[in-house]
Amino acid sequence: MIVNNTFRERTRPWLIDHLDDFGRLSIGVIVLCGTWWITSLSLSPVVGLSLIGYCFFHLLLIGLRYLPRFNTRSFDGVSLILDISFAVVLLSQVANLGNGIYPLYFIVALRVLSVYQQLPIATIIPFILGPTYLFAQALLQQNPLLSPSDQIARWVLLVGSLGFGAMAIWTSAVQQHINATLREELATAKKTSEQRVGQLESTANDLRGRMREQHALEEGLRIITSTLSLDEVLDQIVDSSTHMFSSARIHGSALSLYVDDAFEHRSLMLEGCAEGKWTDILAQRVVQQQTPLLITNIHDDDELSLTATPHMSSALSVPLFVGEGKAQGALTIVSPVVSAFSSSDARHLTAFAIQAGIAIGNAELHSQLRHQQHLLSAVIRDISDGLIVINAQLDIVLTNPLGRSLLESYTVNGALVRNQLIGLAESMRTSDQVAFMCELCFGEDETVPDKVYQAFASRVHQNSGGETLIAIVLHDVTAQKNEERSRSEFISMVAHELRNPLNSLNGFIKIVLQGRAGELTPLQEEFLGIADGQVEQLKGRISELLEYNRLEAGRLVLNPQWDNIPSLIDETIIRLSLQAEQAGIHLTHTVDYELPESYFDSERIGQVVTNLVENAIKASPDGGSITVFSELYDDEIWIGVRDTGVGIPEDERLRIFQAFYRAHDRASSRGNHLGLGLAICQQIIEGHNGRIWVESEPGQGSCFTFALPLIQQERAVGV
Repeated sequence: MIVNNTFRERTRPWLIDHLDDFGRLSIGVIVLCGTWWITSLSLSPVVGLSLIGYCFFHLLLIGLRYLPRFNTRSFDGVSLILDISFAVVLLSQVANLGNGIYPLYFIVALRVLSVYQQLPIATIIPFILGPTYLFAQALLQQNPLLSPSDQIARWVLLVGSLGFGAMAIWTSAVQQHINATLREELATAKKTSEQRVGQLESTANDLRGRMREQHALEEGLRIITSTLSLDEVLDQIVDSSTHMFSSARIHGSALSLYVDDAFEHRSLMLEGCAEGKWTDILAQRVVQQQTPLLITNIHDDDELSLTATPHMSSALSVPLFVGEGKAQGALTIVSPVVSAFSSSDARHLTAFAIQAGIAIGNAELHSQLRHQQHLLSAVIRDISDGLIVINAQLDIVLTNPLGRSLLESYTVNGALVRNQLIGLAESMRTSDQVAFMCELCFGEDETVPDKVYQAFASRVHQNSGGETLIAIVLHDVTAQKNEERSRSEFISMVAHELRNPLNSLNGFIKIVLQGRAGELTPLQEEFLGIADGQVEQLKGRISELLEYNRLEAGRLVLNPQWDNIPSLIDETIIRLSLQAEQAGIHLTHTVDYELPESYFDSERIGQVVTNLVENAIKASPDGGSITVFSELYDDEIWIGVRDTGVGIPEDERLRIFQAFYRAHDRASSRGNHLGLGLAICQQIIEGHNGRIWVESEPGQGSCFTFALPLIQQERAVGV
């Protein structure tokens, strides 16, 4: 059973695939039989020639169909005309055909069947030919009696004709059904296409609307970014948000910004709309939510319905971000139509609000920048100091009026101020100095100039990474210099006026102490000794004042010679050992005796070392220690005094070298001072092209160090 089913399953596709082959074989057999049948009949010449022509032209048409340059559709009409013509010839030869009609009818029937799929109308020819021929033959025959075989043949011809008629009717019905189906499909397709066209038109209209909105958005962005005035930007944002969605949909727009704990509104309202509390309500909601707010029907909102006008039905509000952080306001549009806005409109307005926030931020920054520029210009213009800025190419890029007037002036030494300041900037760049200060004197007398300006130069680093500028501030210190000169002259005069009486007093006290004025009691001798010590101390203070005045007046005279630093330190230690011992201080020194000879003023350097050691004695408690050291460091000789005293606070370390300044923690019961010693030491060291500094920790002591440049013998010859 399975074998039979498998055979049938395999046989059926084979038969279907070879059906055309069977048809070709059967046509050959049928044609062979029809040819034999026709040749057995005696046909008239007209019928024979018609048959030959009929077959020839059909074969010719079949051959022409395979040529690509011919239109095969036109051959259907020609073949139909040949069929009709051949049928007419057969009907005209009714009297001579006899039984020959049957094979000829068979040929016409085969021809019609062969083109039935392409030309169904051809079935009408055999349908009409058969009955017409029988009717014509019946009219021509005198004896209506027919043999049974003739009757059967006529019935077969009639039935065949009716079969072709049925085929024609069936074909017509099928064609009508097909036409009806096609009409329905066409109507459906037309309806579908109309719907598609409607959808496309709707899409096109929506697209055109979006394009108009996009164009309005671009135009609005172009307008709001074309100006940096904050008021103009805010007005343009309100105007552009209204025109972006067309006035047919929008009846008003409002821009709300949160300023000073309240909202400030700018609105553009058409007829029927008015600004009110609803702008505050929407702005507060949007700022709190930080997201767009879409209200399809305002009158359904209990809070908004109380403040909105009757012409307001829907609203769309989006947050406005100005700079970084939270929303700083809201952009709102209203419409008299319910559900006038969609989520797409919300995205569109949000995109516009983002750019509007950027434009507002830029306008605010521009406004702040202009304010800062005006403020800076006013400060530079009206300050009492001159300002000059020089770039890396040594060009003056900025000045104020006072600085401009001083540039073309001449100093007391005949130099042009412009050239001096440019030289100052150039020296700062080549030496990588951070700051520099000098004085410019104007007038004819160098000792008493008419004007004195202090030039303070510093580097200016630009934030953008550009070139470093040199800013020079010219400060008028004429009054200060005059005051200092008057004070110095007064101090010098007072010191000189006091020196002579003190010398006389000191001399008489010493004479009395020597017993030349008579014998003294022990108590008198003690009191006179104290008075003598106080006079000596007062003479020292006067000497300090006179020394400082000379240094301040620039009358420091140095007498450098070749000398030995270790010897100088030894002499100082020996001289001050008794004073340290009386104070309970252990005074030692660590000196490098291999230090080379150097070129310096031994008296002045000895004065510096003495002053530093005496200060250390005053600052150190009983049982403390003081160490004086010297060493060679690169091309300098370092000399220092280290103590175990009270130390110096950090905020006083830079001020102790100022004149008349006294560090409070350095005061002790061992004596007071005027605060001039370190100032004098600094000027002496700087006069040797050296430097002095201090290192200290409160409660642990201090270390004062000064450095003298090491000068070789060859260089000293030029000095």
